Amino acid sequence: MIKFFLQKVRTLRWFIFLAIFFSASIVFIGVTGISSALYESLLAEQASNINQQLMALPTENRPNIELPTITAKVRLTYISTFFIYSLILLVVAFIFSHFAIRRINQSIEEFSQQINQIKTGQDLQNFNPSNLNFIFNELNQAFNNISELARQLGRVLNDKTLLEVKASLLSKLVIRNTRLDNWDQYTHGVFEDIYKTLPFDFICVQLTKDGEQNLNIYWHGKTNAETKLKVEQLLTKQIVDAINAANINAANNNTLIKITHYYLNEQAMDDFKPQSQLLISHLEKQPQIGCVQGVFIHSTAMQDMALRLRINSILNVLLNLLGSSRAISGYTQQLETAIHLSEQENAMAADVLYGHLLIKNTDTLAGIHYKICSSSRFSGDIIQVKRSPSGSTFVLVADATGHGLSATITIMPIISVFNAMVQKGYQLPFILNEMNKHLLKDLPDDRFVAAILIEIDPNHNEISVWNGAMPPVLQLNQQGELIKSFNSKNMALGILDETMFNSTPDHLSLPLDGHLIIYSDGLIEQENKKQHAFGTQKLIEQLEKKINNDPINSIINEVLDYAEIKQPDDDISLCQIDLANIDSEKKLTRKTPLCHDLETPFEWQIKIYGQQIAQQSLPALCNEFMQVQGLSMQVKRWAFSIVHQLVQTVIDTNFLKLSSDKIKVLNLDIEEKNNWDYNQKKHFALYNLSNHYYLQLKFQGNTQDTCNQAKNPCFIIEISDNLENPSSLMEENSLANIRALADEVIVSKQGHHIQVSISSSQ
Repeated sequence: MIKFFLQKVRTLRWFIFLAIFFSASIVFIGVTGISSALYESLLAEQASNINQQLMALPTENRPNIELPTITAKVRLTYISTFFIYSLILLVVAFIFSHFAIRRINQSIEEFSQQINQIKTGQDLQNFNPSNLNFIFNELNQAFNNISELARQLGRVLNDKTLLEVKASLLSKLVIRNTRLDNWDQYTHGVFEDIYKTLPFDFICVQLTKDGEQNLNIYWHGKTNAETKLKVEQLLTKQIVDAINAANINAANNNTLIKITHYYLNEQAMDDFKPQSQLLISHLEKQPQIGCVQGVFIHSTAMQDMALRLRINSILNVLLNLLGSSRAISGYTQQLETAIHLSEQENAMAADVLYGHLLIKNTDTLAGIHYKICSSSRFSGDIIQVKRSPSGSTFVLVADATGHGLSATITIMPIISVFNAMVQKGYQLPFILNEMNKHLLKDLPDDRFVAAILIEIDPNHNEISVWNGAMPPVLQLNQQGELIKSFNSKNMALGILDETMFNSTPDHLSLPLDGHLIIYSDGLIEQENKKQHAFGTQKLIEQLEKKINNDPINSIINEVLDYAEIKQPDDDISLCQIDLANIDSEKKLTRKTPLCHDLETPFEWQIKIYGQQIAQQSLPALCNEFMQVQGLSMQVKRWAFSIVHQLVQTVIDTNFLKLSSDKIKVLNLDIEEKNNWDYNQKKHFALYNLSNHYYLQLKFQGNTQDTCNQAKNPCFIIEISDNLENPSSLMEENSLANIRALADEVIVSKQGHHIQVSISSSQ
């Protein structure tokens, strides 16, 4: 109800009516109330007097009079009469307000019609609503003031037509975000667009480069030679006058001006006469960008002085536009050449990286399948597979920070380190430490490499998994069902120094079948158009469906289809290790001669103390020596396998079983840490080993002639330590694998000295 009255009172008709209604109501209530009260008081007083007079009469002579009934009838008659007169007054007021408001509305409608007829500034000046009658003097005065305001605005505002011309021209003078190959073609298009807004006879562009003057005249249509000559003279005079006005060296007045004519269409321009008053120009003292110094426009529209002033201001924008366009045209060609050279260099760099460093240094082994889907020409992800002399297979999946070439450069240091150390026979912790050390040295602080390194060791039937800041490694059974996830427990490579870096991997027994799935975060973090990531759960579901049907390509295609793209937002790498079909190195046998290629004898030995036993890889050092000696692959494989197993056996059997009073780990006996696994015990025992203890390795080779004459072994490998505790290596069933590869194995000094020899065959 309140909102209804508020809406009605905003109109003049209802405002007058409600004002009269409330005024009459107030008068009605006040007058009737006061009058009724006074009248009732008077009647009550008269009734009291009459009652007193009647009381004086005898009872039998008293008349029967009902005064209250008379009072009520008189009050009702009084109120009814006043209500009727008030209603008549309201009707008269409503009729009067209706006709007054109707007349005002008619005048307002006529006023609106006059406003709608205003199209130009001149119409605004002629606007005059003074002949309209708004009934009330105040309203008439207000609308007369509006009329005066309109005439004042008409004197100061621009004409709408001129504003439209200016806006249309400015919309043409915009440098588009498009490739500009041909400046002349672009200029023709700009002038054709301008002609649709402002018809002109010609537009001239003045170019100044290395002191040479050029005038390019763009005609709207074809004209004759006489007209061309007159226009050339007119333009030349304009330029000379500008030079003189700028006080430039007079020698420039004699500069030869080269003039070129262009036609925007084939329409003939008959009876055209150039006039200086129809020519408007904007000239600079010095050439602007693109060597454009001046612009001229000749058009009959310049007779309008208001338009002429506005076009003059636009010419400055046109001059800068043409100069910028001409410069862009030159820059485009240079940029295309630079891009072409850059693409050639990138192609060469990509070929060097992927064709040499990765492909040529990666072994192709059965049971290991992988693919990298790059977001650009260069990838920040790598997958490398390498076979070690020990027979172990190493799989490295790494993801560098960033994308493209910068990420590729970040990851390159670990490629050569990984290949070199695997080839030399280093174990997984040594490889990780060396890669981390190189990245710390070669990369800035804000660059690092997340990585997964897996070692498949068939000799010990074991798989080692190290995960540094990568998604989990998934272990699946043969049907693709998830068995275990190896989550990241370590920082990425290139962040922590060697004192804080942890290179200890997780271990599991080598299964007879099943799969290991390794992938980078670009796979599970790829989003679709709804910004929903592909996710690990969806990956596991797809693996379960497609594990035995080319899962690598199927899953990568599934991710791209999920995102509805052809190239991922981030590099994607995916690797599958089929444990049932893994290509294991053939076991060594003693059937191939070893001594026939040895031309000169050799003797090599090394002794390391204390913590160096954990920090040095004796099999790898021995392998480096054998490579320098030029020994055959069979000899290197046999010797590396013997040394590798001897070192591991001696460390596991002798050094890790020292009495508790010899080795203290964090001030606690190593035997008290029953909750430690094997690798933790080994790590802390060796890194807290006293410098008194040593491990010595000796490798000796004799030629075949020497062996036959002196009846000496062809190759002798000895390993010894200075521990005193009895060793289980003295037992006959110990070193069974080594005995299968050698002619003779001699264990002495209570298991602290082992000699392995072979004569003529293995």
